[in-house]
Amino acid sequence: MVFLFCVPAFAGSPKTQFKVKARAASRSLRVATGNSLELSLNPDSVTAVVKGCTQPMKTNSSGQLECPGDEDSIAAQFPPSAITEVVSGQEAHFVSILWNSNGKKAMLIFEPSQNDQPMIISILEKLTGKKSVNADAQDDNPPRVLLRSQSYGNQQNALRDQSMEMAMDFNDVCPTVQVTINEQRADFTVMLNHIEIGLINRDNQVQVYDKDGDLISGKEGGSIMDGVKGACALIATLWADHPK
Repeated sequence: MVFLFCVPAFAGSPKTQFKVKARAASRSLRVATGNSLELSLNPDSVTAVVKGCTQPMKTNSSGQLECPGDEDSIAAQFPPSAITEVVSGQEAHFVSILWNSNGKKAMLIFEPSQNDQPMIISILEKLTGKKSVNADAQDDNPPRVLLRSQSYGNQQNALRDQSMEMAMDFNDVCPTVQVTINEQRADFTVMLNHIEIGLINRDNQVQVYDKDGDLISGKEGGSIMDGVKGACALIATLWADHPK
């Protein structure tokens, strides 16, 4: 007796929607660090939706962007043909998309799940026909990063210099950069404001400045390592788009 099994040629549609967390974005997108995003990758459009936000982001009393609404809002929507660069890093765990928006450069950096990251990169490469940039690859001309930190607290341990910890974290998760103490040669400056009250109350504010001393991005909350990963993703993305 012979049993015949019919196997469908196509078991299901490939995944095109992904839940990711925003790390940084162009100011025009009004996306705050840590926002939950739904990323849709389709042949006709790439769409990023901020989950739980219908109105423009507003700045709260702490200077952080927050969403005043409780629904969804499209943060960005553009055709794949507008994408100029896709950058990714396994160590710092990020994917960046850069594109032309009405003649201006736009950028979205996000953190996908470990399983989704290679799938997202593969889809973006197919949609654009361009190879993504691996930020973990060693560069003959890496961006030089100057680290500065200030610490505040009510105990002696809180006042230690956190620059050493930042340097070790950069060395662990950001092989694409060169940490330097030469201010004149630094391409970027990463500043940490570390606050430690008691045994459990801690806050870390991380800011990234360009070579001209202009603020590029700021983040509050999370661990020092998380701040370093965010700074690494931003610097690696900007450097990939930097004229060689």
